[in-house]
Amino acid sequence: MSLHPTILSLPVAIPLLFGALGMLIQSMPLARRLQIQQTLVGIAIGANLVVAVILLVSALTGGPVAYQMGLWVPPFGITVYLDAMTGIMLTMVGLLSVLIYPFALATIDAERARLGFFPMMLFLLMGANGAFITGDLFNLYVFYEVLLMASFVLLTIGGTPSQINGGIRYVVLNLMGSMMLLLGAGIAYGTLGTLNMAHIAVRMGEAPYPVQAMIGGLLLIAFGAKAALFPVFFWLPSSYHTPHPAVTALFSGVLTKVGMYSMFRVFPLFFPWLLNSWQPLLMTIAGLTMVIGVLGAFAQPTIRRLLSFHIISQIGYMLMGLAVAMTPNPYGIGFGLALAILFLVHNQIVKTALLLGGGAVELEMGTGKLNELGGLVKLRPVQATIFFIAAFALAGFPPTSGFIGKLGLLEVTFSSGQWVIAGVSVFVSLLTTMSMIRLWQYIFWGKPHRQPLTPRRQAHSNQALMTTAPVMILVVLSLLIGVVAQPMLDVAQTAANQAIDRAAYVKAVNPELTEQDLRIAPPDLHLSNTPHPAQVAGR
Repeated sequence: MSLHPTILSLPVAIPLLFGALGMLIQSMPLARRLQIQQTLVGIAIGANLVVAVILLVSALTGGPVAYQMGLWVPPFGITVYLDAMTGIMLTMVGLLSVLIYPFALATIDAERARLGFFPMMLFLLMGANGAFITGDLFNLYVFYEVLLMASFVLLTIGGTPSQINGGIRYVVLNLMGSMMLLLGAGIAYGTLGTLNMAHIAVRMGEAPYPVQAMIGGLLLIAFGAKAALFPVFFWLPSSYHTPHPAVTALFSGVLTKVGMYSMFRVFPLFFPWLLNSWQPLLMTIAGLTMVIGVLGAFAQPTIRRLLSFHIISQIGYMLMGLAVAMTPNPYGIGFGLALAILFLVHNQIVKTALLLGGGAVELEMGTGKLNELGGLVKLRPVQATIFFIAAFALAGFPPTSGFIGKLGLLEVTFSSGQWVIAGVSVFVSLLTTMSMIRLWQYIFWGKPHRQPLTPRRQAHSNQALMTTAPVMILVVLSLLIGVVAQPMLDVAQTAANQAIDRAAYVKAVNPELTEQDLRIAPPDLHLSNTPHPAQVAGR
């Protein structure tokens, strides 16, 4: 499927233009303004999803493609880059935005809507999409700042003391991560003379090891802070429970996943050899992230605080897959990254479903405190069933996407000789199961401690459908991935193959380079010789 390269700008241009239009009508009467803003957001996120799917299909069938903004010759201009991993992330964030939108329409109050909730959704989407498609390290920093600004507004809309407190912690710790990214970009420019990612990949091997380690360490801290890895995760549980539930669900599917995507992109491209030499460090961070996240969940008194700690815990599994991405194993170099991508997609689906489902309960009952809930299985049997499936998908039970992702990660870690982290991941899965059973029992089992807020239920005739249908669609997607796993494994493997093919990345950005220029991969990695994932799918 051949596309004109200028279409690569649409994932940024669409939300930017429609978001700006939404902000320009702030002086209009409230009712008319909200109607127009909601219509603009609906059109924008629908168009964004269509473009994302087209780009994904193009990357899977036609391979990577790059475009130089303003037609500047690389590495002097701004590069945007598309491969299958980029397409997957664009599609998933676009899909989640489309599914969260009706939930927000049904539940966002007039005050939050008046303060610009719906345009800010688009600016958040713009920042995420820009981070996915950029081929320039400094522009990655710029789009991170766009994300930070939009997310801070969404986090604090409402102005409650808990929101302001959580928002300050969120901004301070994320600014520290941004400073590390900016410092890493500055050192890269000062030592390598470029910020273009393809150019950095060409020159990184010529830099002294201390320079490589310094840049790699700064980027690990920066992306780790954005992804909420140990020990820089404290901002997430202190902030995610404070905004409106629609905001929490949107953050879960976007913010930490942008950080993990950046690690998936940068480390195999800039210095894949560090993934092997730093493997003990990465495995330690992954294990501690898993364990601390799941243990923290047991001590939480509310739905969203508990689920926030599980977001942290599940990020550890993704880092575990990245850590073995360049380790020789029976399934081929890069298979660990393929499974990490698959697990990231699973986590986006399931965590968003849980936070939307838990948020609907919180809004309906007027509280998210576990000791004040109970007995909802009789009042809301469909909602209880959907939440039950999503909870066990997070724990990794068959036939859900969680089972496929965790089983594959176990396979590749065992076959790579990483027995300790494999054991830790199994232990954390057991604890996750216990935590999910406990959460479901508190919300849906036993005797009810309070009655639903009936006026809220009557405020919108279609509210039940608009809050339940998105969760149901996400749960069905999780089951579909679990039942028909091979196509998704094929897509993830293609994405991983393209992500670790440094020569293809550089060639797509600058087709004029010679074959000598493209010899940038250490010869012992054999990056192009990756077996098909069917070897694992049948096991």
